Amino acid sequence: MIFRAIRPCPALQPYIKNYLLVNLVYHPVDFPKTPYPARLEQALVFFVRGLITSHDPVTGKTVPIAANALFGQQVSRLDFQCIAKTDFLMVQVVFQPGALYHLLGIPSTELTGVFCDGESVLSSELQTVNDQLANANDYTEMIERVEQYMVSKLKKVRREAHPIDRIGKLLLDNPVPFSLGWPGLDWPGLDWLAGQANLSPRQFERKFSERMGIGPKLYSRISRFFQTITYKERHPDQDWLTVAVEFGYTDYNHLAKDFKQFAHVTPNVLMNEYAQRPEIIVNL
Repeated sequence: MIFRAIRPCPALQPYIKNYLLVNLVYHPVDFPKTPYPARLEQALVFFVRGLITSHDPVTGKTVPIAANALFGQQVSRLDFQCIAKTDFLMVQVVFQPGALYHLLGIPSTELTGVFCDGESVLSSELQTVNDQLANANDYTEMIERVEQYMVSKLKKVRREAHPIDRIGKLLLDNPVPFSLGWPGLDWPGLDWLAGQANLSPRQFERKFSERMGIGPKLYSRISRFFQTITYKERHPDQDWLTVAVEFGYTDYNHLAKDFKQFAHVTPNVLMNEYAQRPEIIVNL
């Protein structure tokens, strides 16, 4: 079994953040629904063996996800459930900020909150790649097959890089609380970021949404929210007020408001649910 993030080859690193390779032996009684709170992530996913369903706790709807799926920018929580007879095998291509816009050439807002059939957006080649993954001899060969496909697609990209792509990466790593600025950094927020792209604030927000799928303020909020989850998981002894202050929230209630919006539960409830993820249960 494996649950591993793998860096792409140097030629693809401007477009691809990493590959997530997951292979789990599936036991329905062991693996409950997996909470998937909002995070900054756009991806192409190959479900090689087994599939997943997506449950929206707000609408109550549960839908199957295509075997070759494109994930647009997520803005609220979903719950995933594995459906597999023996084992679950998946390769996920996680894009760098703005890369999906480069690849598809359509506004990323059209995919915001959407998990669509990748073949309908890209091409039926995706199923060929999926078949190659199913017949690969090992994990290394699987990554090689995915990289061959991504190189063939991305070498045809003719859109030039834009400063907004770099700003998207900046906010991914260093989210800005726009009402306050970021402690210790010399920028006032949206105006400063717009200036880095040589755009007015209104132009910046429009172009940022076009490339990232959501506006810069929401993008930064989701980034900060998910960073608090990652930090708390690595530092379970830290109290939530300390975590809130560490990430620029004014107080615990300010942090809890983001948890309600992006995870639909309190911080403690989410962390308890998060501890039941399949890769945690099987110690991967």
